[in-house]
Amino acid sequence: MNSAALFPLPTDSTNDWDFPILENVHFTDNVWNLKSLMSNKRAGVHVSGQLDFRVLHKMPLLINPIKRYCYIYLGQVKAITVAGEYNSSIAKIICYLEEKKFDSLEVFNTEHFIDFNIWLKEYYYQGTNTIRSLTKVANFLFQVINVGQALGFVNLPLEPIKLEVSIWDWWGENKIKQRVRDNGSRDKAIPIFIWKNIVDKAWSEDDITQYIKGGKSKGLFKINNAKFSILIQAHTGLRISEILYLQTGCAQKDNKERCWLNTFIHKTETEATPHKILIPQSIYELILKLDELSEVLRREADEDQYLFYILSHRRKKENKNNPQERLKPVPLESGKWNHNYLRPFLKRHNIDEYFLNSNNEKIRLTSHCFRHSFAKIAVADQNINPAVIQTHFKHLSIEMTMHYVHLSKMKLKESYIKGMIVSKNIITQGTQGEQFKKSISNIKSMDELKESVNNLSKLYGINPLPFGLCLYDFKRGHCPHLGVQSCYMSNCGDFVTNGTFLSNFENEHKRLEEHKVHCIEQSLGIEVKKAEYQLLKIKKIIDNINMES
Repeated sequence: MNSAALFPLPTDSTNDWDFPILENVHFTDNVWNLKSLMSNKRAGVHVSGQLDFRVLHKMPLLINPIKRYCYIYLGQVKAITVAGEYNSSIAKIICYLEEKKFDSLEVFNTEHFIDFNIWLKEYYYQGTNTIRSLTKVANFLFQVINVGQALGFVNLPLEPIKLEVSIWDWWGENKIKQRVRDNGSRDKAIPIFIWKNIVDKAWSEDDITQYIKGGKSKGLFKINNAKFSILIQAHTGLRISEILYLQTGCAQKDNKERCWLNTFIHKTETEATPHKILIPQSIYELILKLDELSEVLRREADEDQYLFYILSHRRKKENKNNPQERLKPVPLESGKWNHNYLRPFLKRHNIDEYFLNSNNEKIRLTSHCFRHSFAKIAVADQNINPAVIQTHFKHLSIEMTMHYVHLSKMKLKESYIKGMIVSKNIITQGTQGEQFKKSISNIKSMDELKESVNNLSKLYGINPLPFGLCLYDFKRGHCPHLGVQSCYMSNCGDFVTNGTFLSNFENEHKRLEEHKVHCIEQSLGIEVKKAEYQLLKIKKIIDNINMES
């Protein structure tokens, strides 16, 4: 819940509404800057962190109910959600009211609301990909009226809006969600031949697109942001915002010559959370090159810690009397990356921006398709356990990771078993694990794997865990360790792991060491002993994996 909820909502419309809602922002202000409530201060475009009520100046009777609703909504959801729904809805609502010659919502009734939905569909519907956004617009107006009537907001209709079905049912959004639950989400992974073509073309492009050789901006240059961002995303699967917010010095090598990338996760966390992932040597060197190139731009930028910059034209607009003033490097935002960088890249290399997925559906190529592709390639082609991808993506659940993989249960089990077959360092802790190890050691080829996977699936559960595989067959009943992700702690005979999970164990070891230090500082003796016990267990597995390598 955001800090806005800590301020009481005045119940009497005659009360003084000039009270602060956060920092220097007051309820009566024409613009509410919500950036301080957002974990990602650079998300999207500039206005995404603002509620600009000046757009309502032609309809002043709308300002009070919409402001009051937004204030309440801020206490329920993230600020970026409120800003997004307001900014995407308000222009459409005003346009409809002007067309109907309404100056407020006082005369609005159920018939008008239904007509508003039909009007939205007529003017803004562009296929199923727009249904969700238009449903949110309709729901925003409905909630302003519904919540406002319940709390006595002024300038609203007296009679409630009565609907036979919910807005989500009327637009078909609930059916779409049910179809996704039944059949899985649409496969947005880029076909491998298209993916390879994009990557090859990106590698072939120059690092710099333009040098400025004259005028006050002499010495500045434009980096080929499309090349660097496409290559990093294709080989890491990170969100485009996480890539564009990479900071100088983010790529490092450890004492084993492994390459690591340090980034920050904003979307699934309330605060920006540091995250560390393994990267290929080629991408490590690419990031070092970008770090070196952007140093010149960082020296002139106000925010001098990032890798991706563009040359801002705002200073020219602000100084019309001096249009030749030196351009200023500013961090590249993710809001219009598809439009400004990806699509021009595809166009100049004659690559179609649409492709057919595994179900023969037409998909538009966007930055997020690289994330789907990374997950599917890792699991289907490289036999990496989805639990490792879950850690890599820092997803809160394995179900979210499976949303990106798009493989049948049988194909997934094949990939799990194949991943164990190609590994030479399987670690087991009991008879069940030893039997599994012996079973797969007899499989010599992929043809034998396909023939054997059904039999192996009948014998073992093959369930992914963050640190290995659980072989327990849940048809036999509840596992005694049900809900315990770290089965290695209990010497479970159904638990197997290998070198693929080494980085997960190392990260867990580091986390437990930090936890132990904290417990020592807080004089928590029992917790210290628990941490020491867990550290010994993990250290033993790490040593065994390294010994088998």
